[in-house]
Amino acid sequence: MSKELVKDRVIEYLIDELGVPENMIEVDTPLSEYEEGVEGTIDITVVTEDDNGFLLPLMVVQCIDDDIELTESVVEAQMDFLELVDDTTQVGRIILTNGDQMMYADWNGTELEDEEALPNYERLIEEYKELEREYLEHEHEHEN
Repeated sequence: MSKELVKDRVIEYLIDELGVPENMIEVDTPLSEYEEGVEGTIDITVVTEDDNGFLLPLMVVQCIDDDIELTESVVEAQMDFLELVDDTTQVGRIILTNGDQMMYADWNGTELEDEEALPNYERLIEEYKELEREYLEHEHEHEN
């Protein structure tokens, strides 16, 4: 299976299992859409719309060919790019997958051992809104 087929499987999984609306999945998004001059492409981005109609990233997925085992050395080789994606998008949730295996990291750097623990779309939005609320409270408390 090629990387493209892995992407197709992941998109199907996001829709069928995590309840992500199809129109909230972006494919092959250039990082330059988030920050001018940054090179690279995000394979899959799960987004939501904010109150002003802007699309905000909730989770990104980078895919590799299914014939590449997701070993520690493969993950390490991808880590610089994954960190660039996180720094550029501020998404905080990243999945690296070959379609069968996955590595998941969230805001706290927590890795999940199985995909059953992946948050569904509603949970992603709830957690985003909670973080936004905490940020705004923090900003309000430190206005002086």
